[in-house]
Amino acid sequence: MKNKIQILVLYLVAIIWFVWISNASYTLSGDELKQFNSQKATISKASNYGLWSYYTQLWKWYDLLKNDERLATISSGLRDYTYSLFDSKKKLAKQQYVWEKSKFLDEYEWDISINSEFPMDNCVWRYNTLDNISFANDFPTALTIAVWYKESNCGYYLPANGDGPFQIVSKNYGNGEITEEIFKQTVQDFIDFSKSKIDSYNKKADEDFPEIKISYTWFDYTGVVSFAALYNWWTRTGGMVQPNAPKYVFDGYGENYSNAKKYGLFPALLKVLDWEVDNI
Repeated sequence: MKNKIQILVLYLVAIIWFVWISNASYTLSGDELKQFNSQKATISKASNYGLWSYYTQLWKWYDLLKNDERLATISSGLRDYTYSLFDSKKKLAKQQYVWEKSKFLDEYEWDISINSEFPMDNCVWRYNTLDNISFANDFPTALTIAVWYKESNCGYYLPANGDGPFQIVSKNYGNGEITEEIFKQTVQDFIDFSKSKIDSYNKKADEDFPEIKISYTWFDYTGVVSFAALYNWWTRTGGMVQPNAPKYVFDGYGENYSNAKKYGLFPALLKVLDWEVDNI
């Protein structure tokens, strides 16, 4: 759960700090250095989402302050410190679950059809951005990319219907060219939308239909397929959420869907997981 109070505190502390430091000398010393270290200590206690939000905000402040050498130095210093904490935590998480990824692949990857094609280069060229936002929100990066692929073939543009690259019909992003800021917002909106659907379903879960459990470091077959069904079109049968449009989930996977030219969401997830294991 996003700690909104914590983010607000960080935001206010940063504003006070920048106002205070505007009259200080370029070289920090004494009380100035003490205040700077205090700010770093506050940052170090933030959640993953808090760190990412703070880092993003510091980039915006840097653009506003870059003509003032003193303030630009302070904002960039805090920005770099914030990202170093965030990135260290993300790398540790990756190291801890790489075995789980490999185990998942060993169990399911063998049934992917070789007749289908996956635009891997197109889908991973924005990997670090997608990975950062997914980690900040405790959501599987490979699943984020798989949905992006399924909904817009990993396109870095705004589709004509205005629903964005993740095709969220409740949003209107416009169409045509996309900026990096809007792209990041569409990723965040996708994760918020997905978590909302999962939370709503989990409130009605029972012994016959267990909760969907998905995180940055853990997921299983049932959770992934149930999520894919929820995201597209679903029904509750057979002890799990089942897709009413199975091809959306399974195209290119297993004998029944082997003739598909494009992968469904589940084999697309496997393709990205395989790339992660080899490249991260």
